[in-house]
Amino acid sequence: MLIIKPVNNIDALYLFQLEKENYPQHYYKYRNLIQMINNPQYYFYKITRGDNIILGYFILLKSGDDLEIIKLTVAKKYHHQGYDTKMLNYIINNFQYNNIFLEVRVDNQNALKLYYQQGFVKIREIPNYYDNVAADVLQYHQ
Repeated sequence: MLIIKPVNNIDALYLFQLEKENYPQHYYKYRNLIQMINNPQYYFYKITRGDNIILGYFILLKSGDDLEIIKLTVAKKYHHQGYDTKMLNYIINNFQYNNIFLEVRVDNQNALKLYYQQGFVKIREIPNYYDNVAADVLQYHQ
């Protein structure tokens, strides 16, 4: 049984390790994760199988009536099992917003496919957003 629920401070160390594994060049520092977990402007959620093993997580930033997906990630050993889709569907169906925005690397075809399949549309491209790699800015309108 999959469970999606808010992250707590106890989860932060595991999330920090997951960050370093998935993003070795650009991971959030432990203190930044703690700050986001405890900041009411952020929605920081994890997905587990009910055994408290964290499969992945997402971070949303509330900005007026809109949300921005800051991070949506799955631990590498759980890739290609649909957990990213489950989290994205949870975001779309369980939060209040007018629009959801995010930036994604133009060369991240798996992520782009996921977002396009869920109804996101590209609204612009930002050159050199990720160390000389452009980012597509995507929007989902409710």
